[in-house]
Amino acid sequence: GLVMVAAPNKTDDAARTDSGTRIVVGLDTSLIAREALSLAARLAASVDARLKGVFVEDENLLSLADLPFAREVSFSGEVRALDPERMLRAMRAQAESARRTLARIAAEAHVDWSFDVRRGRPLPSLAARAGREDTLVIRSPGMGAREVGRTVRAATREARADVLLVARGAGLKTALAVPAPAAQGGIYTSPPGRPVASVDEGTSPGEACSAFAETLAARIGAPFVRLAAKGRAPADLAAAARQGGVGILVVNADWLGDDDDAARLSAAAGCPVLLLGKERGPLEGPSTSAPKGAEGG
Repeated sequence: GLVMVAAPNKTDDAARTDSGTRIVVGLDTSLIAREALSLAARLAASVDARLKGVFVEDENLLSLADLPFAREVSFSGEVRALDPERMLRAMRAQAESARRTLARIAAEAHVDWSFDVRRGRPLPSLAARAGREDTLVIRSPGMGAREVGRTVRAATREARADVLLVARGAGLKTALAVPAPAAQGGIYTSPPGRPVASVDEGTSPGEACSAFAETLAARIGAPFVRLAAKGRAPADLAAAARQGGVGILVVNADWLGDDDDAARLSAAAGCPVLLLGKERGPLEGPSTSAPKGAEGG
């Protein structure tokens, strides 16, 4: 891919070889992308990770623009031939806009960031270079559940990366957010955020998953809830998470069944779902950067 801008004083190649985790998020200029980016930045701050934004030049759209019969209709109703160069310029302008948004949101969350432009199909391009230390932020709106499922499987089962699944209207603004302080009797106190919940399926990885989720909750000052999976279907656990107002649900990726389960779980739970592709122990010590509140994104 074409590397456009990296974190200050870092080349993108250097950022790739740094120790520590990366939160990798696909960028475009939509509202859902900005909300997902703000959540990714809060997660990066909570787990002391770096934030990596990836803008994908969609090769399907560029191929379509090359077809001799392809036409576009302007807002004024003018019909004209699709121009591949004009489409590429528009994509580059979108990429620059996305890069500026990434820089601003990363600065607000006090996290290091880098930016990359790749060409291909959005989901596979995001997962193509995933490693064990990465957490991929995948948005399910606009994508078929099956394509999301395939990408989640490739990332978690093959690369052993983690995946944060987000969906429109699934509590993006309030997940991992610290509510604004409220005055009570002249004293300002911060109410607890939405709970962090884990699915404990009674295995050693399930126990490790719960330990990780519990320390994540402690870092952001949110309650922790453990959901026992024994004898319960994913739909039952999703209903329990929704009923309990859970802000983020942490699940072992290996616990899920077929490729569609992850997307269905995220939509039904009404909150982002963090799928762990490997056994994660508890986070050590307090976070070095406090996550920003919901109003930051």
